[in-house]
Amino acid sequence: MNTPSHLILNLAVLRRPVAPAMTWPILIGGLIPDAALFVFYGWARGQGLPAQTIWNEAYYSQPWQAIFAVGNSIPLGLVGVALGYALRRAWLGFLGASMVLHHLADLPLHHDDAHQHFWPLSLVRFISPVSYWDVDHFGRWGATIELLLVLAATAYLLPRLSSRVSQGLLGITAALIAVAYGVLVLIPLG
Repeated sequence: MNTPSHLILNLAVLRRPVAPAMTWPILIGGLIPDAALFVFYGWARGQGLPAQTIWNEAYYSQPWQAIFAVGNSIPLGLVGVALGYALRRAWLGFLGASMVLHHLADLPLHHDDAHQHFWPLSLVRFISPVSYWDVDHFGRWGATIELLLVLAATAYLLPRLSSRVSQGLLGITAALIAVAYGVLVLIPLG
């Protein structure tokens, strides 16, 4: 699943009108699992690697896979939830819960690029038959489901956001996700 989609879905599931202060921990928790991927991509481009080498070779190399495992660890996200509860720090609990929600959304939508979601307890990867992007593994279906969930979450969130700026950012993000879907999924079909 794409990072902006995670952010929108996590807000729809975790943010409550009575706790808008938890918006930032939810957004940051939804971003943490993909943060190393952005660093990796910047590093790879800085090395002058072509896109095919980046995604077919460098992505699967060590130490990158070990780094990705840390950010994509369900046990570490659950530690954040437990610490938030134990220390009575709601922001930490929401951050950890958002990380876990991100991981749970990724589990059914990653095939060849599956993460080690149970690190450090296990290095096993759940290889889903469905990908959110790879057409050889039902990527069009995965992308369509992702888009429909994002649109539903956006429709749910828009009237619940009190700030016009927040509403505008959410609307623009959802629109960009829909445009990307059209470019990457619909146009190749035509």
